[in-house]
Amino acid sequence: MVCDRGGGVPFRKIDKLFSYMYSTAPSPQLDDHARTPLAGFGYGLPISRLYAKYFQGDLQLYSMEGHGTDAVIFLKALSEDSVERLPVYNKTALRHYKVSQEADDWCVPSREPLDMLKYKKAK
Repeated sequence: MVCDRGGGVPFRKIDKLFSYMYSTAPSPQLDDHARTPLAGFGYGLPISRLYAKYFQGDLQLYSMEGHGTDAVIFLKALSEDSVERLPVYNKTALRHYKVSQEADDWCVPSREPLDMLKYKKAK
């Protein structure tokens, strides 16, 4: 968990925080002599949550306007529990997968995480 007291995110902007290309940081200034900026492009939070969900975890933000924000990252403790969650993009790709249940959308899961124990490979 990471906490700050930076004033929080206004309530009306919370729904946008995980949208690509949306940022609360000032617009980055691209200059020939300056270092390349890392913040302000709107990819940090969405991609961080995508990586966490890829390994059966999650990233959640809790913000209180006027006070601060808490970022909580959930990850599996054991590598054998963090099985990669592969997306199924279309019917052509679906032929290459022999899974009885379709994968959720990574950004908006429609149900609780699957019990991955039944999908482990036999050694």
